[in-house]
Amino acid sequence: MRTTQKLLMLFAVAAMALSACTTLRTASDYDKKVSFSSYKTYNFYDKGIARLKLNDLDKRRMLSAIDTEMTTKGFTKSENADLLVNLVVVARERIDAYGPGFYGGWGWGWRSPFWGGGMSYVDQYMEGTIIIDFLDPKTKTLVWHGRGSGFNLDNFRKREERMNTGVKEILGQYPPNASTNN
Repeated sequence: MRTTQKLLMLFAVAAMALSACTTLRTASDYDKKVSFSSYKTYNFYDKGIARLKLNDLDKRRMLSAIDTEMTTKGFTKSENADLLVNLVVVARERIDAYGPGFYGGWGWGWRSPFWGGGMSYVDQYMEGTIIIDFLDPKTKTLVWHGRGSGFNLDNFRKREERMNTGVKEILGQYPPNASTNN
């Protein structure tokens, strides 16, 4: 019985660890009247970056990840940019509960001795949504909006790598309809 309880606890911890490693849920939206092929240069929207609610380490990491992806997409950073990049991170508390009923149960019924009397586990953390907006400074309008939600802000393991991956996944949706905007 003790071995079974240990195995179940190991299974629950493994499930929580795997859920913490999942990729972001990404989405994007854009102005369908804009020709994205005309944008060649970028810079950060200073007022937005100044209000960014991240510690200095994470702020530098996020800006660096965006710089890397924009360079990969063929953009050049410029003081007189075609696009301004704004970054917002929104956080909310998330609580995930895992218990015997969650995995469907097995053994002799709902309160099976294999479940150890109904053990449950709770994972509480801050979940972040990363928002990246592209603004056209000439028209003063938002032209592209991308977001990725599900980033565990309390997990410091491989944090920089996860931020780079998150930014890459979000900006992977830019430019929209690339074949029709050429």
